[in-house]
Amino acid sequence: MASSKITAIFFLLLYTVLLYLVFSMHNMLAMELMAIGMFLEACDGIYCNFFKH
Repeated sequence: MASSKITAIFFLLLYTVLLYLVFSMHNMLAMELMAIGMFLEACDGIYCNFFKH
């Protein structure tokens, strides 16, 4: 749920790195990056719903 083009590109790059980590068998780092990405997406959703008019 990207609220702008910049955040959409950011999350695309983040999940591209995540895919690379999964396929190169760096599973723990991939899980940590996925958790960070999910948290940032949730923060973006909160910001869009409560603070952006």
